[in-house]
Amino acid sequence: MLGKRKSLEDEARKLLQTSGVERPPVPVESLARALGIDVRFSPAKEDVSGALIRDGDSVVIAINSAQHENRQRFTIAHEIGHFVLHKGTQVHFDEDFRINFRNAVSSEATNVDEIEANRFAAALLMPEGFLRRDLLRLKPDGSTLDNAIQSLAVRYKVSTRAMELRLVNLGFISPVD
Repeated sequence: MLGKRKSLEDEARKLLQTSGVERPPVPVESLARALGIDVRFSPAKEDVSGALIRDGDSVVIAINSAQHENRQRFTIAHEIGHFVLHKGTQVHFDEDFRINFRNAVSSEATNVDEIEANRFAAALLMPEGFLRRDLLRLKPDGSTLDNAIQSLAVRYKVSTRAMELRLVNLGFISPVD
């Protein structure tokens, strides 16, 4: 699994490098558009964050506009992950097209594609190199760790929980109780 995690990190890093992104916050909407993906916002049910819809050469990321901006950014990054990593599921309505949904199941760690898309999204929004540089600048100790996590979350435009998990997964901090 470590090899797969490293390759997900590498894919995200390559996308950032080829797009010239050098600091946070990562412009995920612009990255999607640069990949030829149309990003559309519309309110949806609370348990649906977004979807990646492929119809031939046309690719759309649909985002639930009723959710918080940070959640929308993570969902766009997650769907870019599906675009880069997965073909999607064939669905038939009036036409055949492929779709990946981001919903409540996406974060349950039960579907490999969803786990990979979440890891890719974390690597894209909170790149290891960016975080390493920012953590050196902040130099958090035990008493200021919560403040550092909050500050980084604001800088990267992600939730404090997403930032905390990313820092733990990278081994930069120990799990916070």
